[in-house]
Amino acid sequence: MTGTPLRLLTGTIAGLVSLAVILFAPERVFAGVTLVVVAWAAVEWFRLCGLAPCQIWPWVVATVALAIGWQALWPSGQLVWLMAAVAVVWLALFAAQLRHRRERPADRPFWLRRGIGLIILPLFWLALVEVHAAPDGEWLLVFGVLVVVVADSLAYFAGRAFGRRKLAPMISPGKSIEGVLGGLLGVALLAAVGAVLPLFLATPSWLLALWCVLVALASVGGDLEESRLKREAGAKDSGRVLPGHGGVLDRLDGQFAAMPLWWLGLWQMQLLGG
Repeated sequence: MTGTPLRLLTGTIAGLVSLAVILFAPERVFAGVTLVVVAWAAVEWFRLCGLAPCQIWPWVVATVALAIGWQALWPSGQLVWLMAAVAVVWLALFAAQLRHRRERPADRPFWLRRGIGLIILPLFWLALVEVHAAPDGEWLLVFGVLVVVVADSLAYFAGRAFGRRKLAPMISPGKSIEGVLGGLLGVALLAAVGAVLPLFLATPSWLLALWCVLVALASVGGDLEESRLKREAGAKDSGRVLPGHGGVLDRLDGQFAAMPLWWLGLWQMQLLGG
């Protein structure tokens, strides 16, 4: 089995396993499983940053240590500043991607690419576990993940059907402006469904829709950043662990950027408790 059928099968299995972990795993198990996933993503990230296999592991250990350290030592009442900081990092990365949308950007220094990984990977994990630990956090996390899945899936089909204008052809030739708009339309419909769910009954519909759209846009930035990283490394995929998808980074690129912003949205909508 190859091509699209293999991609769909892998995606379905990965989605069902992820859903089971989110909904049924106790907090510590969830944190442990997701930390392993982030560690594997770090292996792929730092491999793309020009490190030899024997040089990768100190960076992976540093990524895990930062994730655990931030969770243990950062005051929970000030977590918003960490999430806002990583959102600014993603905004800067997205702006740089769009600036070079029609010209091949110069390769960034290795130290910069590694530094980006040391920021975004631990804070992605922290956003995951903090959302999951909130009241109704399992379902809030499922909804946030679904925002990215809908945006990505509908962007793919809308792009194939209507795509004419490339979004950033020198970074990710397959992405089109029409595809992104199709993904945002799907997310807007998802937000309309979410507005009638018990999770969001106390949240103004326009506010939920706004945050869903922002999260979807952030996921586009995550996708483009990983594409740029692979181009700088001269690699087609980040790894081979997921048949039909490549590596963990290939599967989760949009989620890396989206989850901190989803945490910020839930905090602003006062849905995190505490």
